[in-house]
Amino acid sequence: MTLFSSALSSTSSSSSDDLALRIDRTVALLRGARRIVVFSGAGLSKASGIPTYRDADGLWMSQNALKFSHADDLARDPGGFTKFWAQRLSQIETASPNPGHLALAQLQRLRPATRLITQNVDGLLGKAGGQDVLELHGSLRRWRCDHCGNRSGPWPFHRCLRCGSHARPDVVMFGEMLNAGVLLDAQVAAQESDLFLVVGSTTIVYPAAELPKLAMARGARLVTLNIEPLPHLDDAAAVVLRGASEDLLPKLVAGMAGD
Repeated sequence: MTLFSSALSSTSSSSSDDLALRIDRTVALLRGARRIVVFSGAGLSKASGIPTYRDADGLWMSQNALKFSHADDLARDPGGFTKFWAQRLSQIETASPNPGHLALAQLQRLRPATRLITQNVDGLLGKAGGQDVLELHGSLRRWRCDHCGNRSGPWPFHRCLRCGSHARPDVVMFGEMLNAGVLLDAQVAAQESDLFLVVGSTTIVYPAAELPKLAMARGARLVTLNIEPLPHLDDAAAVVLRGASEDLLPKLVAGMAGD
């Protein structure tokens, strides 16, 4: 073994040991917590084949995504709008929960007071078995008609059967406010938590980005789990876990199950 390869092996081993210690510390926090909140973003669903937003191959790299993500785009180009969102729905309907989603549903079963808050619109946390998921940005699996108020469907060819207008996904688009009731529930959950986990989210989009700050202001401990650094949160976190949620969340929950 060369000196270089020996040093590389030592660095890799040290990094693995450090991650193992961070996982153990997080498991200890989870075991000691009474009210856990998990706030998830696009990184949680990446392993399910759902594109993130800001990666090199992310959704915002697509001109169509930029073209059809504003509240006014349905009226401007009904055909193009419906085609774009129908394609996104088709992609989501064929996706399955990954080990990260399944781990969070298991965490909820182990600690029933756990609240799951997500910015994702794919519905995969619910599909994994998560209960009462707070979907801040809505769900692509639900559609609605803003012309007549129909929310129950059915939606043949993505049209409202009641009035014939183009339907739209029940998601928050640019130019729209978050559902006030869902946001309030998320804010209350954050304020009542004693452990707040950020998973796969850059937490830079407001008002959702205020949730970890609300939690910490009331004394909650913060854990960040993300592939990329979160400079605005990592410094305040009790534990920083760097890695993929589909790899790390199952390890955390396995540690919890051994409680």
